[in-house]
Amino acid sequence: MPAAMPEDLVVEHEHMLSMMQQARMALLVGDIARARESLKVLHDQQQAHIAHEEGTLIPRLPASARWAAKVYLAEHGKLSAMLAEWREALFTMPAWVRDDKTRLALVDATLPLQHLLEHHFEREEKGLFVETRA
Repeated sequence: MPAAMPEDLVVEHEHMLSMMQQARMALLVGDIARARESLKVLHDQQQAHIAHEEGTLIPRLPASARWAAKVYLAEHGKLSAMLAEWREALFTMPAWVRDDKTRLALVDATLPLQHLLEHHFEREEKGLFVETRA
């Protein structure tokens, strides 16, 4: 299997953000089952993406890099933990939530994960992918 090119990794970022958006939209309408499915897809993609970056790109990151390897590694750990917490929380909920306040609270509570994903992907696209391009 050929190594993923930075352009491919950017497409993966876009797809992961789309999965996050689908999960948030599902929460907004109270469809917990659909949100679980979207977060499962996001989890699977994220794990493969992280494995590639940590196995292939981060070891090639130069010492002069804009962001040190430990920054990417720490963010990967935090993203994985946050997503695991969300998946666990939704696992205990019923398939549907009808209460408006609960649905809005769930959507609002996803914002830290959404923001970290967006900022992390931007950091990778401006740093890691550029600095490790062969």
